[in-house]
Amino acid sequence: MRLDARLRKLEARVSWDPIVLYFADGSTREIRGPGDYLLELFAGAFGGANLSPRQAEHVDLILRCAHAEEPGGARMVEVMKALLDGPAEPKGTGAKMALPQ
Repeated sequence: MRLDARLRKLEARVSWDPIVLYFADGSTREIRGPGDYLLELFAGAFGGANLSPRQAEHVDLILRCAHAEEPGGARMVEVMKALLDGPAEPKGTGAKMALPQ
């Protein structure tokens, strides 16, 4: 396979299309990242990994948005919101869930 064909295949796997977040006040924000960026954000936030300041800001925006428009009709933002902004107190623990700082 020629080098240019390989580069095209790699570029096709990396999407930098914006994810548009809509807020209750009518404002919008865009976040961008390569390929599985939202999955990495989710894993970092949910798994307690150290998020960069930019990633932490994006997680905060996702949690505060009313809804989102993702490339290809994906619904990862909805999944993140449902799981990360779930019950304030896990059953039987009395402990509150919080995002890593």
